[in-house]
Amino acid sequence: MNHEFFLIDTHCHLNLSEFSADFSDAKQRAEEADVKRIIIPAIDVQTTQNAQKMADDYSAIFFSSGIHPNNASDFKENWLEEIRIAAQDQKCLAIGEIGLDFYREHCPHEIQIPVFKKQLELAEVLNLPVIIHCRQAFEILWPILSEWHDRNPKNVGVLHAFDETTDAALTAISKGFLLGIGGAYTYKNVPRREAILKEIPCESILFETDAPYLTPVPMRGKRNEPAYLRFTAEKTAQIKNIPLDQLIRIVEENTFRLFKKLV
Repeated sequence: MNHEFFLIDTHCHLNLSEFSADFSDAKQRAEEADVKRIIIPAIDVQTTQNAQKMADDYSAIFFSSGIHPNNASDFKENWLEEIRIAAQDQKCLAIGEIGLDFYREHCPHEIQIPVFKKQLELAEVLNLPVIIHCRQAFEILWPILSEWHDRNPKNVGVLHAFDETTDAALTAISKGFLLGIGGAYTYKNVPRREAILKEIPCESILFETDAPYLTPVPMRGKRNEPAYLRFTAEKTAQIKNIPLDQLIRIVEENTFRLFKKLV
């Protein structure tokens, strides 16, 4: 691509109320920090539509369409049609965030799983990647996701806020899935995250903030925002022993490779 390489926040909840007071300022700070694209993931029909409106209004913002597992208990069949309609927008890059969450007890597991499978099927029909949320559920989620990929090798996506084992990371990337690396990888209290970064190739990484959550060091304790993405990139470059500008170029190429409608 004929441009200087830049940062892309592949997972940022700019449409949540935490940004209602200073959305324009946060977007400006992101631009000044060289974060030139932001992807807003959906968690339900309303946030899908809110993110779609933001993407319509701002050239640097894109979105995904989907039902988060913690919202699956209210799932209605007409929601799937709403998700499908929104996903056909040119600026909708993926189905997500979808998956399984067995950490929080917001939705019974027996409801989460079929809602997850329905949305995987939708992604396959629409030829879109998926943004996967997985929390304390990898042993159940991975066989479902792996079977979906094996059915059609074009079925791929990103495991957002990846926080499993090194073996799980290597298993996922062996099938072409990318791993979302965010602020948690700057924390010192979980050495296995650094071990994961040392083991996986740069070509398997996406950068994300998950803002307003998971604020990286040295801003931890404050609300997270896209401008802080550089701290995660810098920490990753340090762990991988690679020049920052080279890492940013590789991760940008990864992002464009997965999200084919991103421009």
